[in-house]
Amino acid sequence: MDNTTVTTAINEPEAGSLLNASDRTSDQNKYKRILSQVSAMTAQSLLMLDLGMMIAVPTIVIGALHNAKEDLSLDDDQSSWLGSIMLLCQPLGCVISGCLQGVLGRKQSMLLVNLPHLAAWYLLYAATSRWMLYTASIIMGIGIGFLEAPMMSYIGEISEPEIRGMLSTFTNSVVVLGHLLEFVLGCMFSWRVTMLVSCLVPVVATISISLIPESPIWLLMKGRRDEALSSLRWLRGWVSAEDVREEFHELELYCQASKNEFKSFLEAKIKKSSRYTGLPDSEFATQSKPSIANVIRDFLRPGILIPLRLVVISFFFYHAASLTAMRPYMIEIFTRLEVPLTPKTLTVISAVLQGTGAMTCICLLRVVGKRVLFLVSMTSCALCCLLLGAYTYSITQHQWSSIPTIPLLLFCTLYFSINLGVSPIPWLLVSEVFPTRGREMATGMCAVSFYIFAFLASKTWLNLQSLVELYGCFLFYGILAVIGIIYIFICLPETEGKTLAEIEEDFARKKRQIS
Repeated sequence: MDNTTVTTAINEPEAGSLLNASDRTSDQNKYKRILSQVSAMTAQSLLMLDLGMMIAVPTIVIGALHNAKEDLSLDDDQSSWLGSIMLLCQPLGCVISGCLQGVLGRKQSMLLVNLPHLAAWYLLYAATSRWMLYTASIIMGIGIGFLEAPMMSYIGEISEPEIRGMLSTFTNSVVVLGHLLEFVLGCMFSWRVTMLVSCLVPVVATISISLIPESPIWLLMKGRRDEALSSLRWLRGWVSAEDVREEFHELELYCQASKNEFKSFLEAKIKKSSRYTGLPDSEFATQSKPSIANVIRDFLRPGILIPLRLVVISFFFYHAASLTAMRPYMIEIFTRLEVPLTPKTLTVISAVLQGTGAMTCICLLRVVGKRVLFLVSMTSCALCCLLLGAYTYSITQHQWSSIPTIPLLLFCTLYFSINLGVSPIPWLLVSEVFPTRGREMATGMCAVSFYIFAFLASKTWLNLQSLVELYGCFLFYGILAVIGIIYIFICLPETEGKTLAEIEEDFARKKRQIS
């Protein structure tokens, strides 16, 4: 071997070493990309933690004050209002959010909502009358409705298709963690101290959200290109502009296509209304600004209405299958069915099981997809509702001996199944099925429908119970859940792992098939 060969042999890296180094670099970049998106998700998920805690408030307060002999006391009618007034006011927050988040942006909207939440928690702590309780619930309801749309938009716009479903499911699972935290606090402290401790959450959420970037898609739609590029670099692992050049270009094309589509829609309207005779297209943009009627007409296009119908109907069946209506009265119903645990302990267990279901959903979502999880979860919930109805009918109408472990197991299965798919997947759809143009209003309307259904179910629970008894309530919602299984099987497409543009194209194909 000559000197040249020896030198080459010494200096040349081992076979495969460059490939291994490249793989290590690729893995590091992948982990950084995931870490940055998880960091953004975790920060904004504190709002979902606060939301979950607020949803648990009626259960804690009604459990402490319903027909109480000291301190404040709430009768049946007052309890039903406290259990539902928060849900009644949430649509108002959704409407406000749908109008403002397009102007303020996702991040600023999420920051703003912490102010009323903090005020509501303190007002509950200081309440000396039922009107103060109602006022705090109204403020909470408006705040919850306000945060849904920007959060769902933010989730869909910052995350990559490969991990969007898992991140969205994680965000929704934090709601369950909020239930658990509030119920644990309710077991440890009096209801007033529980409300005071809860004031810390919106404070921490404000600090955390101030550290994350704005949605790059929203920034691009506003023409703030440099800020959008900086945001995308942060969200993809704090990388250089070159590293995100291709993805950023695709986002620019996606946003521009949305703008061009709306421009074409307006030009067509102008041509039709002005009896077009050959005026160049370039002059149309200056002839007329988008009117409210044109904006509404554009919103009512099939590309929005088809996914909107899917999500709204999914929310309806969610409330039926998950027995949302009985949530404010959980403690009373557990006592009535003689469940062999203290009612407060069972509320904590229910939150733990919901959290376990949510974690299972995160693990399985990428493997089996949204559609299968939704169907399995809905089927399990329907069976639990029907079996609870049959059990309650047997012990109340036929005086069969009660077996308290049966309702305990059924409730445990129900709460696990809810967050396996029925609860998180409709919200995942909200974050990804709507096109950029109209997303703010569509997500707001979805949240409105969610809380209207929740209000109607909660407010009518006692009336329905007096009409058809407790077993009839279980059977009624169980039958609705069975209908929901059929609807989901027929109408829900698989969206897992697809980009927003691909999902939009899928619904466009549905439009063409319908046409």
